[in-house]
Amino acid sequence: MSPASFGLLLYLIATCLADDYQWTYDEEAFGGPSFWGLLNRDWVMCKSGRLQSPIDIRPEYLLFDPNIKPVHLDRINAMAEFVNTGQMPRVRIGNNHKKPAVNMTGGPFNGYRYRLQRIDIHMGKGDVNGSEHTINGKRFPMELQLLAYNSDLYTNFSSASKSPHGIAGISILVDIGSETTEELLKLTIATSSIMYRKQRQILTEIEPWKLLPYTRDYVTYEGSMTSPGCEETVLWIIINQPIHIAKEHYFEWEKLLKSPVNQPQDETLAPNFRQTHPFHARLLRTNINHKRKQTAECKMPLPKMFYKTRGITEDEEEIRKAVNHHKRRHARHHNEEFSFDVHSLDSF
Repeated sequence: MSPASFGLLLYLIATCLADDYQWTYDEEAFGGPSFWGLLNRDWVMCKSGRLQSPIDIRPEYLLFDPNIKPVHLDRINAMAEFVNTGQMPRVRIGNNHKKPAVNMTGGPFNGYRYRLQRIDIHMGKGDVNGSEHTINGKRFPMELQLLAYNSDLYTNFSSASKSPHGIAGISILVDIGSETTEELLKLTIATSSIMYRKQRQILTEIEPWKLLPYTRDYVTYEGSMTSPGCEETVLWIIINQPIHIAKEHYFEWEKLLKSPVNQPQDETLAPNFRQTHPFHARLLRTNINHKRKQTAECKMPLPKMFYKTRGITEDEEEIRKAVNHHKRRHARHHNEEFSFDVHSLDSF
C-alpha cells in the first residue's frame, strides 16, 4: 500500500471512530493535540486555524486601549456539577430556575451579556508548567478558564461556540503561594470525589467571582477553544494577576486519573494543557495603566500605544496602518511621541 493510500485509510478510520475515541492532551498518544484535526471533520480548525489558542503573551505586542472597560462577573451563588471528564476537571454551572444565571458584562464585550457555562481547569505535574497561556514564555502551575456564551445572541453554548461573538473566556493563572485562594480551596477539597473519569460531585454553592484576583487589569485577544473542535469564536481575557494555591493543595489535583473507576490505571489527568500557537499578527489589547506623560500645553494624560511588529507581513499591514493612524491622531493634540514600554504585565 502506498504512503498516500495508507494516510487516507488512517484518516477514514480516525473519522469513523472519532466519537468513540478518547481524545487526550498527551502529545505522544494517538488522539493527542497533533491528531485533533484528523480525528473528526468538525475539528479541522485544530489543524488549520490561524486564530488558535492558547498563545504566549509578549509585552512587546501589547496595544494599550483606554476604551476597554473593567470586566464584571455577577456576585451571586451558583449550583454546579464538578466532573472528571477524563481530560480535565470541569465545573459545569447550573443554569435553571432554582439559581439565577451568572453573567459576564462590561470588558471588551461590546455591550453583550455572556452567561457563564463552565470552568475548565488545566494543570501540570510537580507544581510547574500547567497553564495553557504563557506570559513572556513563562508557564504557570495552573490555569482556570471561565467560559461563557453570548446569551443575547444565542440560546446555548454549543451554537454560540460555532458563531461570531459567541464565547468569552476569562483566564485566571494560578501560582504557588503560602495559602490557597478560598474558592479554589473549596474545589480542591472536592477533588477527592472525582478521582476517576466520569465521577461527579454536586456543588450546592459556588461563587465564581471569588476566583478573580483583586485587579481590573487584563489583556484581551481573539482566539479559539483550546480543546476540540478549536472553534475560533472566543474572546479571551487574561487577568493581569495570578491567584494562589498552597503546594500541598496543588498536589491533590495531581492525583486525578484518566481512567474510570472500574478500570483503574495510574495515568493522571495532569499535565493537561495545549501548547501555545502562533500569534499571527492579532490585536493584543490591554487596559493596563502605564506611566503617562503630560505636556505644559495639555494636562490630559496621554494614553500610549504599546505595539511592536515583528517585520511587516501582508496580514499585519492593516494593523500597522490602524496603529499609525491612532498615533497621529493623538500626536496632533499632545505634540508628543508614542513610545514602547517593556514594563508590562507587572503583576506577573
